Amino acid sequence: MNAEIEITQLRSRVAQLEAQLAFLYRHLGVTYVPDPDIINQPVIDLIKSGNYMDAIKAYMDIHKASLSNAKTAVDTLNSKYGRS
Repeated sequence: MNAEIEITQLRSRVAQLEAQLAFLYRHLGVTYVPDPDIINQPVIDLIKSGNYMDAIKAYMDIHKASLSNAKTAVDTLNSKYGRS
């Protein structure tokens, strides 16, 4: 199968699935709220294991953030998920 055709079919299928989800959300009266910490799970795992510096580096890599911004974000995550 031609790659372009396959990509077009996949895009069509994704559009159908998105429409079905939108219908279900409306029908059930719910709103999708993404979990913002999902993308940060590798950082959270490092925080939980006590690897603070690695967590900052991972945050910088994931978000293309500066050291200062990454440290602030990891501090926030650490207050929420860090070891007691």
